[in-house]
Amino acid sequence: MRSRLNISNILSFLFSIVPFSIYLFIYPTMPRNIAIHYNFNDVADRFVDKSSPEVWLLCALSFIAFVIMLFLQPFFRRQFKSEEGSAIIESLPGLFTLLITLVFSILGICFLLKA
Repeated sequence: MRSRLNISNILSFLFSIVPFSIYLFIYPTMPRNIAIHYNFNDVADRFVDKSSPEVWLLCALSFIAFVIMLFLQPFFRRQFKSEEGSAIIESLPGLFTLLITLVFSILGICFLLKA
């Protein structure tokens, strides 16, 4: 059985905790109420306290995506199995995990920097 501990999974994990790190770093300077939802005109229409569980959830989206993708990797490995055993094909599940985690991490970071 192939080890789940590879460079793409380690990078994915590190990217998934970046929003938490940023949140903890900027927490003292954040305003008491922060915008959590914006309408189509980019106007904030919902505010919560900066220590609200919703803010933690937005920071955790990248970590949740990482965990889901980690559990889906065996499925992706079966889908991308090749006869030649190409290294690129074998690395696709880890790269998908990295990409999805990175996207959600960027969303969390953008949310925090806009707050």
